[in-house]
Amino acid sequence: MASKIENLEYVCKKIMDVDPTIRFVGVVNDKGKLIEGGPKQGVKPLVDQKESEMVLMEIALMARLRREHDIHLGPVNFTVSHREKVVLMTFPAGNDTIYVSATKEIDLRKAPFNILQILSSDIKK
Repeated sequence: MASKIENLEYVCKKIMDVDPTIRFVGVVNDKGKLIEGGPKQGVKPLVDQKESEMVLMEIALMARLRREHDIHLGPVNFTVSHREKVVLMTFPAGNDTIYVSATKEIDLRKAPFNILQILSSDIKK
């Protein structure tokens, strides 16, 4: 998949506006580095800097591992991890991954699909 997001900052802002419960939107490259985005203004992070770096590396690794099953299962549209304190979602975007964190009150019937819609209209194929 050679898709590339043209304007990362714009896409992150659009995703942040999808639902008021979204706490964080970022673009993570295939090396696990945050290349755009960050927390919503005024939101206190749940993890410190070192823990955040480890989470981002895990996101990149899991994205690479999931691609190995694309031939048989089809490509991943998004993943959701519903944790005790937060909901984490990831969306493939070429070699990068869009990482979204939200409170547990997020509407999982709508928000991920609204994000997919944003990504499909803002990714240049």
